Amino acid sequence: MPTSLISDAQKTTIKAIIDDIHETFARTITVFEEGERVIIAASPSTLATYNGIYGKRAGGESSVTRNVVSHSIKARIKYIDAKDESLADGQINSQLDISLINGSVRITVDGTGYDILREAKRCEFEGRKYEIVTKGQPTGIFGPQYYHFFLKPLDE
Repeated sequence: MPTSLISDAQKTTIKAIIDDIHETFARTITVFEEGERVIIAASPSTLATYNGIYGKRAGGESSVTRNVVSHSIKARIKYIDAKDESLADGQINSQLDISLINGSVRITVDGTGYDILREAKRCEFEGRKYEIVTKGQPTGIFGPQYYHFFLKPLDE
């Protein structure tokens, strides 16, 4: 069995250094999940007149609302200068086959941010809104320590 040239104590020190670098360059972004769907029915009589297909009561008023669920997380942000380029190389079998447009962004988050972003649909930072295009690519020297997500700008 091969012997590791780096001890566990050294690995811990290197991971801590990488965490310090992440903390130094990370900025706070706001992540929005798909809103929680809430059905409003005040009494059993209004429940009897609720139409589940249209999401309305008999009088025509809507009884379904969406609560916005947002989180603030730390992420390193890299703006990509691309003009309809692709991350896939035609000569290799690339898992990332993402068409990039101007204004695309790659963000890097830790494990906590990954847990939030994998369920999210969009995020917002520096006055712009972005749609999350990928599911998170793990990266790290000694195993998954951070995750990359690619975002595309939303025109709103």
